[in-house]
Amino acid sequence: MATTGLGLVTVLTLGVAGCAAPADQNGTGASPAPTGSATSAPSADPAAVEALSTAAKRLNDDSLRVTMEATGLSSRGQLDPQGDRGTMTMALDTGQGQAVQIEVVAVDKTVYLKVPGLPDVGDKWVRVDVARLAGTDFDILPEGDPAGADRMIKSVVEARRDGPTNFSGTLDLSQTPAGSFGIQQALGDNAKALPFTATTDAQGRLTGLDIDLTSVEPTLDTLKMTYSDFGAPVHVTAPPAGQTVEAPDSLMQFLGR
Repeated sequence: MATTGLGLVTVLTLGVAGCAAPADQNGTGASPAPTGSATSAPSADPAAVEALSTAAKRLNDDSLRVTMEATGLSSRGQLDPQGDRGTMTMALDTGQGQAVQIEVVAVDKTVYLKVPGLPDVGDKWVRVDVARLAGTDFDILPEGDPAGADRMIKSVVEARRDGPTNFSGTLDLSQTPAGSFGIQQALGDNAKALPFTATTDAQGRLTGLDIDLTSVEPTLDTLKMTYSDFGAPVHVTAPPAGQTVEAPDSLMQFLGR
């Protein structure tokens, strides 16, 4: 599955990371926890945390382009938070020399998913009312926080300013919805102490977020997200009715609905 929104992109990527990480002796798939938990560490610079929070919140102010690169995953999307609409295309490496392409369209309070090989669907789009996804890890364009900025902000437990537009610190993703999608089980305490760096532009908007996943599994490298083209038109069209089907019960059960 794939979703739009800052925090949910992180959820998906770390879900892939959790699948890729080798299981430890307890079968959790997590590497040993880093020394010193970020959950008990005070913010290195409260002003930096506030500036970074403001920069993330500003992602909800205007349309933007979102890109993401990580080990085994690449994504391109456009988001109009004020219009509650967006699109995203993701390519997931199956590890077998093949890439699976997943498409997401969100428009008119409806989410359309195209996932190859989804049972009972064939090559059609799955249609889901946004309201049915509220409160799940696939809550696309969450009410009051379309870009998912609030979710990212809540995960920042330590931050410092490294320059006029540069930040670094630690994320605790157990504080986000990621914890309920098997991420906590897959990553263990590593989810509580993931190093990050971030950049902002002259207008104080978040333009980049890199999360170091090597503490989870050295081969995973870094999750890189960029935000650009603020104010660019976002054109979103729902798939033709004849090419869509209602979400099967099996899918809704998987989503907790």
